[in-house]
Amino acid sequence: MAERIFLHVASTKSGTTFLQRVLWAHQSQLLGQRMLLPGSNFRDHYKASLDVREDPHRIPTPDGVTGAWGRLVEEMAAWEGDALVSHELFAPATADQASVAIGMLAPAEVHLVVTARDLARQVPAEWQEHVKHRSVLTFSDFVRGLRTDPERGPFAPTGYHFWHEQDLCGVIERWGRELPPERVHLVTVPRAGAGPDELWQRFTGVMGIDGGSFDLTRSRSNSSVRAEQAELLRRLNSRLGSRLPRPGAYGPMVKSLLANQLLSDRPGTWFGLQGEDWDFAVERAETMVAGLEKLQVHVVGDIRELVPDGTSENVSGDAHVAPEAVLDEAVEALAAVLDRFSAERARRQRLETELRKSRAALSDLEARLLPADGGFSHLAVRFARWARRVLGRRG
Repeated sequence: MAERIFLHVASTKSGTTFLQRVLWAHQSQLLGQRMLLPGSNFRDHYKASLDVREDPHRIPTPDGVTGAWGRLVEEMAAWEGDALVSHELFAPATADQASVAIGMLAPAEVHLVVTARDLARQVPAEWQEHVKHRSVLTFSDFVRGLRTDPERGPFAPTGYHFWHEQDLCGVIERWGRELPPERVHLVTVPRAGAGPDELWQRFTGVMGIDGGSFDLTRSRSNSSVRAEQAELLRRLNSRLGSRLPRPGAYGPMVKSLLANQLLSDRPGTWFGLQGEDWDFAVERAETMVAGLEKLQVHVVGDIRELVPDGTSENVSGDAHVAPEAVLDEAVEALAAVLDRFSAERARRQRLETELRKSRAALSDLEARLLPADGGFSHLAVRFARWARRVLGRRG
C-alpha cells in the first residue's frame, strides 16, 4: 500500500476545479515526485465519490460507478510512494461511508485535506452551480432555504443538501473521526486579492509537493455568470422540462457550452449577500471557526479567512433582473449559439471536402494498379479497397 494517502474531500466552490485541473495536467510530473494520482482522469475520482456514498443522485449514475473506489484502492495498493485522491463530492458522505472508505486504505497513513472558503463567496457561487445543474430556485429562495434549514439547506440537483458539505465541522467530524488531528488539514482559500498561486502553494505544501514548477496559467477556476445570465439559465431550466436530460445532453449543451463558454464573459450585475443575509453568514462562520478550533485540526492559511470581511456594497442583494435584461441576454446567447453552429458547419464542410478528395485519390490508385500483374499490386488494390470502406464509414 502507498505510504501516505491524502484524501482531498474539499467543499465545492473552494478552488477545487483549479486544483484538480493542475493536478491532472501534471499527472506524470507528480509521479516524478513519488505522488500517485490514481485513475486515468478526473472522472475516475468523481465515480469513486459516488461509489463511496452509494448515492443514486436521484438521476441515473454513470457507467463504471460500482467498484470505482475499489479500483483506485487497488492501484494505490501497488504503489510504494504517496497518493492523492481529490473530489468535492466525497464531502457529503455519512460517517459510516467515510469509515468504510478509509478502512480500505489500511495500513497506509491516511491524511484528510479539506479546502474551504468564506460563506459570503460560497453561497452565491453554490447557487450558480445549482442553476448550472438544472435548478429553478431563485437566489432569494436559495438563501432563505439555507437560513431556515440550518442542518441541510436547499436541495441540490446533485443529490445532497448545502450544509452536508459546507458545514466544515460536520465534514471533518465524519471523515476525520478516526484520524489524529495532526493528519486533518484545513486549507483556507485566500481572500480576494491574494496572489494567483497562493492556494496552490498552500495545498501542495500539505503533501510536500514542490509545486513551483507546475504551469498554473491554463487551469483557472470555474467561470462565473452574473445576475442577468443566471436568470436566463434559471428560466431556461424551467422551460426545458424533460428535454436535454441530465446526465446526457444538458451537461455539454447548457452547462459547458452555454453557461461556461458563451455567457461567462458577458457584462452584468454582481450579486451576493446583504443585510440580514450577510449577518447570518458572518454568525454561521464564527460558529464554524469556534468548532474547528476545538477540533484542533492543522490549519494551512488563516482560519479567520473563513469569516466574511468588509461589506457587500458593490453587489446587488438579489439576482432578480428586469425582463428586458433577460431578453437581451437571450438574444445575445442565440446569436452566439448560431455563430458557433456556423463555425462547426464550416468545419464539417471542410472535412467532407477533404474526405471526398481522399476517396477520389484512392479510387485513382485502385484504377491504375488493377492492370498490373504481381502480388504487390494485388495487395495494393486490397489496401485501397479497405481504405475506401473505412473512409466511407467515417464519412
